Amino acid sequence: MEEAHDHCFECLQLRIKSDFSDRLVFHYGISPSAFPFGSSAIVEIPSTTAGEVSAGQYILSYRPSHEQDCFTKFIDEHCPDNDDFRTSNYIPGESQYNNDFNGGAERDGISLLESGRRKGCCNHSRRFSCSRTIAALAPIARMGISSYSTFEEVAADFMSGSLEDHILDSLNLTIEGKASGRESINFLNLIGLPSFEEDTVPGSLRHPNIAPVIAMLKTSNHVNMVLPKTPYNLESTLHYNPNALKSDWHKRFLVYQLLSALWYLHDLGVSYGGNLCPSNVMLTNSLWSWLRLWNEPELGYALKPQESERNGSTLSKIRCFNGGCESGSLYADLKLSPSIDWHSSFTKWWRGELSNFEYLLILNKLTGRRWGDHTFHPVMPWVIDFSTKPDENCDAGWRDLSKSKWRLAKGDEQLDFTYSTSEIPHHVSDECLSELAVCSYKARRLPLSVLRMAVRTVYEPNEYPSTMQRLYQWTPDECIPEFYCDTRIFKSVHDGMADLAVPSWAESPEEFIKLHRDALESKRVSLQLHHWIDITFGYKMSGEAAIAAKNVMLPVSEPMMPRSTGRRQLFTRPHPIRHGNTGITCHSTNNNAKVCAHVNELQNEILSEAGYLQELEEASKFSEHARHLSASHHDPLYMLDREISSSKGGTKETVSQVMPKLSLIGKNHIEHSKMDLIRLLQHIKEEDECSSGYPDFLLWRQKFSCSKLISEDVARDIFSVGCILSELYLCRPLFDSTSLATYLEDGTLPGCLQELPPHIRLLVEACIQKDWTRYQTVCVNGQIFVHT
Repeated sequence: MEEAHDHCFECLQLRIKSDFSDRLVFHYGISPSAFPFGSSAIVEIPSTTAGEVSAGQYILSYRPSHEQDCFTKFIDEHCPDNDDFRTSNYIPGESQYNNDFNGGAERDGISLLESGRRKGCCNHSRRFSCSRTIAALAPIARMGISSYSTFEEVAADFMSGSLEDHILDSLNLTIEGKASGRESINFLNLIGLPSFEEDTVPGSLRHPNIAPVIAMLKTSNHVNMVLPKTPYNLESTLHYNPNALKSDWHKRFLVYQLLSALWYLHDLGVSYGGNLCPSNVMLTNSLWSWLRLWNEPELGYALKPQESERNGSTLSKIRCFNGGCESGSLYADLKLSPSIDWHSSFTKWWRGELSNFEYLLILNKLTGRRWGDHTFHPVMPWVIDFSTKPDENCDAGWRDLSKSKWRLAKGDEQLDFTYSTSEIPHHVSDECLSELAVCSYKARRLPLSVLRMAVRTVYEPNEYPSTMQRLYQWTPDECIPEFYCDTRIFKSVHDGMADLAVPSWAESPEEFIKLHRDALESKRVSLQLHHWIDITFGYKMSGEAAIAAKNVMLPVSEPMMPRSTGRRQLFTRPHPIRHGNTGITCHSTNNNAKVCAHVNELQNEILSEAGYLQELEEASKFSEHARHLSASHHDPLYMLDREISSSKGGTKETVSQVMPKLSLIGKNHIEHSKMDLIRLLQHIKEEDECSSGYPDFLLWRQKFSCSKLISEDVARDIFSVGCILSELYLCRPLFDSTSLATYLEDGTLPGCLQELPPHIRLLVEACIQKDWTRYQTVCVNGQIFVHT
C-alpha cells in the first residue's frame, strides 16, 4: 500500500499542538486537493497584550524525513538533537560574509550558508553540491528543534526587520560610494543580479523574489519548514480581481521579478522543473512577488490523474498520515483523485459515475475555497428543510434548488425592494456562505476564542441553534460539506452547549449523515442540481441572468485592490443537467404536477437515442466552453518525463523530492555574460506608450549573449513563463489539456493568442516553442529572451 504523506486537518492541528504547544494558533490547513488533507497549515503567534500587533501569519509545512534523501541528511548533519543545540542556532540578521571579510571572527551558531560550504551531499549539479544549493535557497533559515519558543524567536526576528538590516547598510554604503567590492556584489544579488564564483558560497543574501524560509525545525520524523504568509498569490489575484494589476507596467514588473528569481535558480544549477504556475507566485500587499519553492508534497510524491490513467495505476486513497485516524472512513466511498481535473470529473459526473458530493467539492476547489478557512469555506446546497424524512416520491421537505438560499430566506418582495432602492442595485449583500454561518454551524467543535471573534463577543451557548431544522430556518446561507460526511460536527466539546440535535426521523448522527447524503445523491436533486450550480458558480452570477434570478451581488468596495477571496464565476453558459437519471413517481395534484410532468418528459427524451445524442452534444459543447478550468502551465517535456518515469516504476528522488519539482540542471547549463548595468537600469526606467521595449530587448542577444543551448529543465521554465505571461494579459489560461495536446500534435496555437498585444504575443510564442532544442536564450537580469 502506498504510504500516506498528508494529515487530516484535525490530526495536523493536534500534531502542531504537540510539537509547538497550543499557544501557536492554528487557522486552517492548506489542502492541495478537494479534501481536508494536507501537510501545511496557516498558523499565527498571538499578541501577548491587548492592543499589541500580532507577530503575523506563517506557513508551517511538514516534510516527511527520508533516510536516503539529501535534504534530510543535510538537516540531520547540522541539526543535532540535543538540549544544547538551541543555544548554537544561527542568529537571523547576521550576514555570512562578515566572517570572511572581518578578520575571520567565528560565531557559535551556523547558518545554512556556512554549513553548505563546510559539508556537502551528493553532487547533482555541475556547479554546486546539494548542501550548497539548499543553503543558497534558504540562506536565512534557522535550524533547530521544533518548539514554541524557537518559533516565537524566529517570528520576532523576522517581524523586527533585523534580517534586512545589513541589506540597508549595504545600500547606504553603496549610495555614499564607500561600499567594498564584496558588499556591492551582495547588494546586486539582492536586486536580482547574481554574481557567483565556483570557489564561493552562492547567494550570500537571500534573493528578494524567492519566498524566504525563515526556519527549518526538526521533529522525530519530519522537518518543519516555516515561511511568512503573504496575503495573496497570483492565482487568487487573477481569479478575484485581475484589475489589481493596474497597468502594463505592473504586469511587466511582475514578470521581471519572476524571471529574476528563475535567473537565480538557473545560476545555481536548479530549475523549477516545469511546475511553475500562478499559485506558486506569492504576492505581498505591495504586489511584490515571491516565488515559492517549497510547495505541497503531492507534487513530489503523487501522480497527476491523467498520468495515473495512462499508466493504469490505481489512484491513491484519501487517508491520513496518522494510521489510527478515523477520517479515512469518512471519505472511503469517494472515487475522487487527490488531484483535480475538471474536464474528466465533469464527464464522469454527467455520466453518473461521480457523485454529486464529489463534483461539488471539485467546483469548490476551482473557486479557491479552503477547508477550515471560515471566511472562505467550501459550500454545499441545503437539499431538504428537515421537516420530514426525505422521500423521492413525496414533495414535502425538499428545497427548491432553482433559487438561492438567500432568496428563499428573504423573499422576492424584499429582494426586489433592496434592488430598486439601493444606490448600487443588488439583491445579495453577503457571501453565499459567511464566516458567521460557518462558525455557527461548527460551534460545537470550534474553540470559544474563535466563536467570540466570529459570532459574538459574549459567549452564550443557548443562543446557538440547537437542532438541524432550527439551523436551516435561522440561516440565509448555504450548507457546508461536514453535514454530509462528518458525524463529529454534532458532538459538543463545550460545557453548557448541548450536542446539535438531529431530526426525529434519524435515530443517530450516523443515520442522519447517511440519509442526508442519500438525499444529496437522489434522482430528484440530481435533476435540479444544475440550477444551483448556475446560481453559485455559473452564469446566473452576472448579467441579465443574475437579475432574473435575483442574485446580483453587491460589488466590492475597493475594486482596484488585490483579493485572496471572492466570487469566481466558473461558467458563462447554463450547466447541463445530469444524464442517466430515471424519472420519479409523483403523487401530487397541486402545481408541482407540472414539474413532475416535465421530469417524466425528460425521462422519455433521454431514453431515446436521439435524445441521448442531443444531451451528449450539449454536454460536449459545455465542456469545450469551460476548458479553461483544466489549465495547463506545464510543458510537454515535463509530462513526457513524468510518463516515462512512471512507466519504469519510479526512481529514487533526492533534493527534487523535498524541493518539489525543482530539477537540477545538467551539462547544458547556461553560462551568462557580463552586462552593462548602467545601460540596463536606464532601459528599465524607460517607459514607452507603444511598449517598443520588448522588441528592443530581443535584439540584446546579439550584444550580450554568450549562452549555450539551454537544457531541457530550463526549457520547461521558459514554457511556463510564457503561459503565465499570456495569462496576465488574457486573464485566463493560454493552454488547457485539450489545446495543449492539439498544439503538440500539429503545432496549432490557441486562438486566444491573437488577443495579446503584439509585443507580448511575440515573446509568448518564443517561450512556448515546441522544439526546445531550437531555443537560444539570454537572461538579462532575469529577463529571458528567446530566439529560434
